[in-house]
Amino acid sequence: MRNKLHILFIFFLALFVFNCSEDEEETTSIPPRDRAEQQASDMDTLQNYFDTHYYNSGALGALPTYPTIDDVVISKLEDGETQPPNTTMLSNAVEPKTTTYQDVSYTYYILSIEEGLGENPHFTDQVRVNYEGTTMNGNEFDSSVNPIDLDLVFSISGWNRVLPQFKTASTFTTNDDGTVIFENYGIGVMFLPSGLSYFNNAVSGISAYSCLTFKFELFQHKVMDHDNDFIPSYMEDEDDNLDVFNDNTDNDRFNNFSDNDDDGDGYKTFREVLYTEYTDSSRSGLEAQLQALTPLNSNQFFTPIEAKDDGTFSAKLITLEDTNGNGIPNYLDSTDAQTLN
Repeated sequence: MRNKLHILFIFFLALFVFNCSEDEEETTSIPPRDRAEQQASDMDTLQNYFDTHYYNSGALGALPTYPTIDDVVISKLEDGETQPPNTTMLSNAVEPKTTTYQDVSYTYYILSIEEGLGENPHFTDQVRVNYEGTTMNGNEFDSSVNPIDLDLVFSISGWNRVLPQFKTASTFTTNDDGTVIFENYGIGVMFLPSGLSYFNNAVSGISAYSCLTFKFELFQHKVMDHDNDFIPSYMEDEDDNLDVFNDNTDNDRFNNFSDNDDDGDGYKTFREVLYTEYTDSSRSGLEAQLQALTPLNSNQFFTPIEAKDDGTFSAKLITLEDTNGNGIPNYLDSTDAQTLN
């Protein structure tokens, strides 16, 4: 299964599973437990893990090069064993975070090695990462050798909460052989309760209700607009609960992030916003154009810069109009379709 991760969305369960491209893997579910009760049990599991495991903090600090996930070593302190010098117990190093998911308050933990110097991805972005996933007993169930792209919308919920707290690489260099060197990227370890991972689903190498750890390197991100309606997917989370699967303005078959007519008034969303396209022969030239337009109004934003087939670069300035002044932008207001750009 190593290096073969694909995260697939199971629509009828709203869960995601790891699947190998070469070997058929089975996912089994058992009747779900009460999420709050399971979270309490998982907290005990995680705390016991932190109290009995340490990482090589001194060795990481002494590295002559930028660290990688292979450099991060977590070890168990056996009964009667003395903690080695230049190490730190995880209980003294991890940072607790809280979130709400499925109406339950969850605590998860982060060990930050390097925050990174690039940009923070959104919880709906595509990210380019290296990772290594292990269970609490140290068994590795999957990992990547080369950087892979993952859509955080279709990943386990712990990922789209943790990765936006780190930054991408500040720069990258493409070598003659096609390999890429990233600099100053985010690197850390996440420790997830089962409710933010696979909960009652058992997949290959992972039993149901397993707490999991993931080492990760965050290299790049891409702001996603899944329905190509000029509204980035992270902006389609109307209730700001980090879940785009429960936002559906017109109550049709499609959630807003996958609906190109969000308010169901018969007019495509992209026609109910104002936009101006800017182009330049170079990315830096376009960035200078966009910078000259800032600061923007609260109802304005730029779409991501795109490289076009003719070698030029483009981006759009989007203005969310509210023609009738009721506080609801036209694209979410079925009573207001006056923009029709």
